Amino acid sequence: MNAVKLGIGSALAASACCLGPAALAAAGLGGLGAGVFFARFSWLLVAAAAVLLGLGWRQYLAQAKRCQATQCRMPGGAGALVILSVASVVVAGFALMHLGPLAAKAACAVSCQRPP
Repeated sequence: MNAVKLGIGSALAASACCLGPAALAAAGLGGLGAGVFFARFSWLLVAAAAVLLGLGWRQYLAQAKRCQATQCRMPGGAGALVILSVASVVVAGFALMHLGPLAAKAACAVSCQRPP
């Protein structure tokens, strides 16, 4: 699998918890039930997206290094870089959306005022 496909796959996996039910609802297939299903596993989808994204970047950088050593032109170089960058922003946004409340809860556990 090439870096572009891994980048697109990671962005789709990260957004499956939110965009999947919306797409099913738009198609008239009952997005509410799917939303409950996807919400339960959203952290797993974001983790899978991060793994796919890491593999995509690893493959892209390995191919770029190989092409630099052999002075060849990297096929789809600029397009792959753009897709992986956009996918990185999407995955980071969904990861922050999931980790933000946990960080706020942890910070409040340390510094929030507690009633006597």
